[in-house]
Amino acid sequence: MSDSDVKFFVRSFLRFLNTQLDDSNISSDSKESLEVAIQCLENVYEIPTAAGEESEASGSNNDKENPLNYVDLFELFRGTYSKVSPERKQEAENLKNEGNRLMKEEKYHEALNIYTQAISLDATNPVFYCNRAAAFSRIGDYNKAADDCKMSLRYDPNYSKAYGRLGLAYSKMNKHELALEAYQNAIRIEPDNVDYKNNMSVTQQRLEEQQSGENATAASTGIGGMGGGLPANFDFAAALNNPALVSMATRMMGDPSIQTMLTQLSGMNNVDALLETGRQLAMQMSSENPQIFENVIRQMEQSGVSTNTQQNNDNSNNNNQQPPSNNQE
Repeated sequence: MSDSDVKFFVRSFLRFLNTQLDDSNISSDSKESLEVAIQCLENVYEIPTAAGEESEASGSNNDKENPLNYVDLFELFRGTYSKVSPERKQEAENLKNEGNRLMKEEKYHEALNIYTQAISLDATNPVFYCNRAAAFSRIGDYNKAADDCKMSLRYDPNYSKAYGRLGLAYSKMNKHELALEAYQNAIRIEPDNVDYKNNMSVTQQRLEEQQSGENATAASTGIGGMGGGLPANFDFAAALNNPALVSMATRMMGDPSIQTMLTQLSGMNNVDALLETGRQLAMQMSSENPQIFENVIRQMEQSGVSTNTQQNNDNSNNNNQQPPSNNQE
């Protein structure tokens, strides 16, 4: 939790304490204790006095936009742990509808604040959290979007839309394994939803690309440790068509150690072992003739030879997930 969020939380609590000072049922001694408590909290958290706070909030757009400005902690407590009256539920529902209207108008910060007010009236409604998660996603705060989705699922474990939005939030944070799990749960509940299936497919592809990239990095590190210095995206197929490299390979064919290696290579059935032996052969050629290899790589770069890494990056840019819908419940 950021320092700003902490201060907003404490301010909300201070507002509650200040209302208690006006309660005629509280004795003068108790009110004096409350005043001391208020002063201590203001000093510890470096919060202005009530008058100063009002002045500060009126001049700060960030303060106005922070949802905690609209939270009554005592009302939130009553909404969470007390039975919510039908009147409060209806008022919260009206606020939710207003938030939905603001989402359609792309007024995401305003919608965020309205949903927060609805939650303060009825904190047990999973729809309110899920809708606010969509607003958080729209402004790019995916951590809070994920938190709201999880709160929504706490009150309704079979809420498919909450799982779908949780998957999107995790995907945006590059937590693809968690995103995949969320989409799987969404499809388990709503098996015919095409958007969930498409997003899960994209997430699966990104997860595979992520794992493939990690494996490629590990492999290139291993090759580098053998002392050769080949680039991770070295294109062996293009290199084999380079005249200088072909001439060097032909001269090396007469080397007995190379002939032994080729004999071992021809007897292997394991693809990974074949590739590893081929890399070792290339490494030996590179170490014995580094200048030729450097020239080959330079020529390939100048001729515009594309690399697998770049192609993968280009492909991944086309794999876009569906954003959270503005069609709120």
